[in-house]
Amino acid sequence: MLAEPGKAAAALRKLHDHDALKTGPVGILYGDGRGEETELAGAVAGLAEATGARVMPLYRATNERGALALGVGGWDSLEGVEALLSWGPPPAAGLPDGVSFVGAWDYLPRPEHERADVVLAGTSFAEQEGSYTNLEGRVQFLRPPLAVEPPGRHGWEVLAELAGQLGLPLAYSGVFEIQRAIAAAHPELAAIGEPPAPDPPPQPVLLGAARP
Repeated sequence: MLAEPGKAAAALRKLHDHDALKTGPVGILYGDGRGEETELAGAVAGLAEATGARVMPLYRATNERGALALGVGGWDSLEGVEALLSWGPPPAAGLPDGVSFVGAWDYLPRPEHERADVVLAGTSFAEQEGSYTNLEGRVQFLRPPLAVEPPGRHGWEVLAELAGQLGLPLAYSGVFEIQRAIAAAHPELAAIGEPPAPDPPPQPVLLGAARP
């Protein structure tokens, strides 16, 4: 079924008794890519409750689900902000008109960085330790190969040093300490406090006669 623009929520409310949703498992992916799906989110929640489906919203950026859980993302407006440090992709809300200083920490050149007063070299997900929360709400861990030495500073190091200059208490000694603090403060992200072992045991190999 193809819904007309602006009528997706109404179309979803008609699907509660659809034959395709009577046998599971069922997953519902939704989102308009701009975070303007308030009515649609309510319709999806109602459909999921009626059918037992799992809801997986599509977010505007990688790990936005984890950022929203921590309360550090999802702003629709930054007006009134005087100094802004853009971490990775530029904010979806755009740069505020009255901002007097714009800094960017990124590993890709972007047209939006042309307004930045300073651009710092960042590291990509393949070069840093950390975690992200996927669409399903599961915590996934990042661990770069031991042979990869990132050319720039790790994100947590930059933030900790910046916080020190601003007089903020962020004296962390490593990424695992940060993950444990997140797990203690946010039970829904408790898995962050239990990263996998750095050297997992080898998987057993079945031995036997070779077969084509």
